Amino acid sequence: MFVTKRHLPRRTFLRGAGTTLALPLLDAMIPALTAESLTDAAPVRRLGFIYFPLGVDRDRWDPEGDGPDYLASEGLAPLAAHRKKFLVLTGLSSDPDRSKTGFHDRAMASFMTGCEPTAGKVHVGISVDQVAAGTLGKETPFASLELSTEETGNLPGPVFKSATNPLPFEKNPRFVFERLFGEGGRIDPAAVRQRDAADRSALDSVSERIAELKADLGADDRHKLDQYFGSIRDVERRIDVAMKRSPVDLPATQRPPGIPETWPEHVKLMFDLQTLALQADLTRVWTFLYGREATSMNFPHLDISMGHHEISHHNFEREKLDALARINVNQTELLAYFLAKLDALKEGNSTLLDHSLIMYGSSLSVPTSHSQRNLPILLAGGAAGRVAGGRHITYAGDTTPLTNLYLTMLDKVGVPTESLGDSTGKLNRVEV
Repeated sequence: MFVTKRHLPRRTFLRGAGTTLALPLLDAMIPALTAESLTDAAPVRRLGFIYFPLGVDRDRWDPEGDGPDYLASEGLAPLAAHRKKFLVLTGLSSDPDRSKTGFHDRAMASFMTGCEPTAGKVHVGISVDQVAAGTLGKETPFASLELSTEETGNLPGPVFKSATNPLPFEKNPRFVFERLFGEGGRIDPAAVRQRDAADRSALDSVSERIAELKADLGADDRHKLDQYFGSIRDVERRIDVAMKRSPVDLPATQRPPGIPETWPEHVKLMFDLQTLALQADLTRVWTFLYGREATSMNFPHLDISMGHHEISHHNFEREKLDALARINVNQTELLAYFLAKLDALKEGNSTLLDHSLIMYGSSLSVPTSHSQRNLPILLAGGAAGRVAGGRHITYAGDTTPLTNLYLTMLDKVGVPTESLGDSTGKLNRVEV
């Protein structure tokens, strides 16, 4: 580690036994960046994709009216505090071959690729996140992160490194934590066991270096570090609590050690890990699945006894539609939690949310018919001033490819791309 009274290198790491701790952007780093070049001083842009399975109850999801004066729906109500920092996009579809009947395998394969899956084998196309990772990933320890709350099961997830190479997703927060903060970006089993045996935090091995670092920083940077280190300790503590639950409380066959007892707790913990990864610039590209495609996840915390997949085949029955609408609200409540965390982290005169661009959506719109048209899509963040939120934008009909949005997103984060899957050109009207 190199520290002076004047500045810190942007890539400053604190290393200890089994720990490699990257620092967030500090004021002490900005002079060094500015001195190098204007390009290095420009805000870091991040690109994220958050997927929720099995669509929505459209009557309680779609807002009324277009433009900035739209009336938010029941499903969007939890996001009211962030209204100026996201767009609601209606009329986008992910259905490359409209001659085919919609189904889960088609929906998942095409959601981030815009490609029709080849029957009987994995052959789709590169996904939008991996296009971005090819450029943005050169600047970070991890080109991209793929996280979930469930195994993807028989269907691959939506992320494809190439036409035939779907990437795996990690569901265990403990493994994610050790990957982010383990020595050299890898899980160090020996160091983990040693820390567990001594009941020590990963931060303990670098505590002296933290003290030395803070002594050379101003009050604002010390506050940022305290906030960052406090978040790391909190995440680690919650993971440890999940690991130490007794088999009676948490059957290992149902939920492996390190995974919280309830789904909302699991989602929040994964969001906290994503926040830390972005804050420390460990990655600039990520994908997070609320659940796998065709999930049968239960929601006892909502007093819903039916599984999600059963609910999605509602045939417009009121009981199932009511359950689906409650799930949708809970999903957006959790998204609001994440957006609030990102918007609370200052980067210069803006926030981490302002410098990010995040697509939130599902691969199905009306799940009972497996429809891949007119998908429920939100676009959050500002891409460092290149996207203006606070509006509902409707694209006429259901023929505008979702991949057109992806071309626009790639362009806004500095990865201009000519085409992706079934795209027909960049999407208009999202700009400032």
